[in-house]
Amino acid sequence: MNHFSLVKYHPCVQLAHLYEHLFITTVTEYLYHHGQYKLLDYALNGETHTSGVLLVQGECYNTEVSTLLENIATMPADLNSGSPGNLPVAKAMSQLLAESANDLYIGDPDEIISELALLNSMPWKPLDTIDLLPKPAATVNNSTDLIYETNQSTKKAPNIELSLSITEQPIELRILWREFAKYLSLSIGQAICQRFGAYFLQESAKNTLNATVATSIFLTSSYLQPKIKLEDIVTTVKHTFTTITQPKVLHRFSQYLSSLSYANNPLAAPDSSRIAQEFGIIVGARGWRRLATLENLPQILKVTRIAVAYEDATITIT
Repeated sequence: MNHFSLVKYHPCVQLAHLYEHLFITTVTEYLYHHGQYKLLDYALNGETHTSGVLLVQGECYNTEVSTLLENIATMPADLNSGSPGNLPVAKAMSQLLAESANDLYIGDPDEIISELALLNSMPWKPLDTIDLLPKPAATVNNSTDLIYETNQSTKKAPNIELSLSITEQPIELRILWREFAKYLSLSIGQAICQRFGAYFLQESAKNTLNATVATSIFLTSSYLQPKIKLEDIVTTVKHTFTTITQPKVLHRFSQYLSSLSYANNPLAAPDSSRIAQEFGIIVGARGWRRLATLENLPQILKVTRIAVAYEDATITIT
């Protein structure tokens, strides 16, 4: 296992927030294209505080991810400055607008790109090396008002809704499916956010006598919403689903659940409290080893149903 906690700082809070989104997207896309997937292979989270401090924390679950992220402290966020409209920045800005309850003032684009490039040139600092950040006497520069939240409410745009479901299966297989659905939702959700400039709001599950449904909600912004089409979302979902459910990936998922330990690394294991709340059952490490077999996983994959809703339409994929 390899943990990391890294920090950067920018006096403009929303610009720091924008950089956080860009960096997290860069890292997750980089790992995805190397066949490494969230929950299964690593954990990664970013947060921006009102002081302008960015904190990125993560954990590598295998040596391949550790090797890929060996130089994460100097990894630049993808600004793609040569693309029309700086597309990665535009999508990250859309995510900020979708996340914010109020409209954002957005200043000179060239100055914003320049400040983002400056942040790129500054290596992330390990949290262990930090005394205080920002320093109490830190000087406020002219870039603090490049992006800021106004007091005007954001114009609401339609949500994207991703639903995964399973029916007519024994309760034990539905519990296994629920953890599998969480894995699917993370990678598919990552693709939705990256492709359409959406912001992941929440995931919830509903369990009845014969069915379990996991639903993820993504907020869109009026900034990019006119360009979003349900058919394009479905194409993205289909492609991602196919990629992350290959037989070799199912084998790794089986290994992930079969090797977990609530004593040694409980944060990397399924949330036992959530499972108990949703199903009224606690599953321990021994139970996951019994359930997560190469016979059970293809079975639950075969009966998984996916639906995508956007605006007033829904398309069922499987």
